Amino acid sequence: MDKFIDLLAVTLATGAIIEVWHKGSIFATPRAYAQAIQDVAKHGSFRALWTELLNCPFCKSYHIPFYLFLALFLADYFNGIAYVGIRAIVFGLAATRASNMIDGLLPARMQYEPADNIGTDGRNN
Repeated sequence: MDKFIDLLAVTLATGAIIEVWHKGSIFATPRAYAQAIQDVAKHGSFRALWTELLNCPFCKSYHIPFYLFLALFLADYFNGIAYVGIRAIVFGLAATRASNMIDGLLPARMQYEPADNIGTDGRNN
């Protein structure tokens, strides 16, 4: 059962990482930089391939789970804070993705409204 929970956590955490990279405002600048490099890099060069991986959600859906499973596997060999820290990161990302998925299933009146869509009077703009 423990490995099933790890699989579920990695699945959800992968979705969270891909979503935050491709949709998060915090990564807008690095995302634009990667796109600009991809646009001017010589086709087939290391830089072009690397930035293509950064800009391709499908590609990341294969690579991210590998690194997350590797982190969880290595966490089993650590004691104390390293073990807890690695698992907290993976499970925290998983919880975020699950929360976003559940929010998408809710009726519109119950969904989360970002602060920039709420006026000063507390109503939606």
